[in-house]
Amino acid sequence: MEKKYINLLSCNGERMHAVLYLHEESPEDGDMVFLELSTSEIKISSQDESFFQALAGIRKKLEENRIQILCNGAALNVYSSPMQLSMGSGCLAYKIRIGEQAKTEDLVDIFDYDENLNLVGVEEQARFYDNWVKSLLNRNT
Repeated sequence: MEKKYINLLSCNGERMHAVLYLHEESPEDGDMVFLELSTSEIKISSQDESFFQALAGIRKKLEENRIQILCNGAALNVYSSPMQLSMGSGCLAYKIRIGEQAKTEDLVDIFDYDENLNLVGVEEQARFYDNWVKSLLNRNT
C-alpha cells in the first residue's frame, strides 16, 4: 500500500486535506486495484482495473457532494491511454492537446498537482478525450 497526500476543494472554496491509499490488489478481487480516500469527514473507496479508473470512481462520488479533488488526474486535458491502462497500474497519464499526438514528455503522475490545471468533472474530461481522439483522426485523413 502506498499513501498520497492530496487536497480537496469544496463548492464554497474550502480546502480539505486528504490521504489516498493505493492498493495494487483489491481485497475483493486480486485483478483489480483499490483506492481509498480519507479525510476527517469523508471515507470513499473505489476499485477498478487501474488507478486512473478508480480515481474516476472516487471523483464521481465527490462530485455528488460538489467536491473537487486537486490532482492531475482530474484535469480536463489529462487522460490515461488504453496502452497505459492495460500495461500498468494507471498512475501515469498524458497531458493531451487537441490535434497533437501525446509524447513521452507529456506523461504526468495522476496524483501530483499542478496549480495551472483546469479541473473538471469526470464526464467533461471524457468528452475532451473523445474530442482529442477525433482531432487526431481528422488530422490523418
